[in-house]
Amino acid sequence: MRISTQQLFNRGLEAIQDVQSDSQKTQLQISTGKKVLSPADDPVASTRILELNQELELNTQFQRNIELARGHLNLQDDLLGSISDVVQRVRELAVTAGNGVLGKSDLAAVSTEVKERLSQLAGLMNSQDASGEYLFSGFQGGTQPFQINSSGSYDYHGDEGKRFVQIEPSVTIASSVSGKDAFEDIAVDQNTFFTVASPQNQAVPPGSISTGQVVEQDVYDAFYPSDMKITFTSSSTFTVSDKSTGRVFLLDEPYAPNKPITVNGVQFEISGAPATNDTFFVESTKKQGVLATVEKLVYALDNFNPEGREAFNASLDSTLINLDAAETKILEARSQIGARLNTIETTEEQLKDVELLTQQTLTNLESVDYAEAVSLLSMQQFTLEAAYSSYSQISSLSLFDRL
Repeated sequence: MRISTQQLFNRGLEAIQDVQSDSQKTQLQISTGKKVLSPADDPVASTRILELNQELELNTQFQRNIELARGHLNLQDDLLGSISDVVQRVRELAVTAGNGVLGKSDLAAVSTEVKERLSQLAGLMNSQDASGEYLFSGFQGGTQPFQINSSGSYDYHGDEGKRFVQIEPSVTIASSVSGKDAFEDIAVDQNTFFTVASPQNQAVPPGSISTGQVVEQDVYDAFYPSDMKITFTSSSTFTVSDKSTGRVFLLDEPYAPNKPITVNGVQFEISGAPATNDTFFVESTKKQGVLATVEKLVYALDNFNPEGREAFNASLDSTLINLDAAETKILEARSQIGARLNTIETTEEQLKDVELLTQQTLTNLESVDYAEAVSLLSMQQFTLEAAYSSYSQISSLSLFDRL
């Protein structure tokens, strides 16, 4: 077979270029520290490296989620501890108020501190995180959970939602505590009620209804679970009726602001100047929020009457039982947070172990063996020099030298 001079030159150049290409690749591997520079180098290893990098990114995101959840849970646990301390102080004040030696002025002083503690409780329950989200409003993070209504009482404006954070491919954990669950849905020792003004009332400024208290438990128990409706038939008279049946208990009763209204075993007051057809409601309930319990204590202290000492003592007894129930509810919430923090800690350790193993596997796949690479580079350089030398000798040959 004849080989032309052009073929000899081309083959020599191709050999030199191949060795140069291999040498450059080895140099690049040494400089980057990576054995697989492109999918063409090792398709199987490249696919596995891509999968491992994705696993590491996902692992990193889970660890970020853990940090976020831990921060929220620790903050809520601290707040719940502070709320528990305030509830305990209110309980101490209720016990103090039960001292029969104390008179109306003494109880007024106790009421002053209880009111301060009530504001403190509401402030703690309305706490926000670093991003301005309310911690105890469920899914309604932008809504202040505990707001004062027209009657001066606190209403809950959040929901029962719990925010969940994924901390592992198959594990999600609640990073929030619902204020309704922790502070509102607390079973009471006896049948009780709450008061509310209709949002459709027309008076400006609107009239308000006090928190009220049960003054005759057996009478109210006989009426329970019915609700009452107070309707102003004129600016100076009102009627109290059963909300569902319409049965009238007080008809066209003369209205005097802040005058106690006693009906079906409960007492409350209406203040302001309600307009005709303005309505207020007394609604039965077997659950009572911790703020409502403190509000009823304030009402009992502010409306103390020496002649009604028995009803006052009964109200204090009920307050103590309900505060104990509130503390139990708060303790349950803290226990749940503690369990979640334990889960987070265990999961975090697992994620770090997985990250370490994944990094080791990834290193084995993509990291270059420097000793092997340097040895290979030396051999390639030697081969390149030999190629240059042989090419030089071959290219200098000429048939005319033999004539």
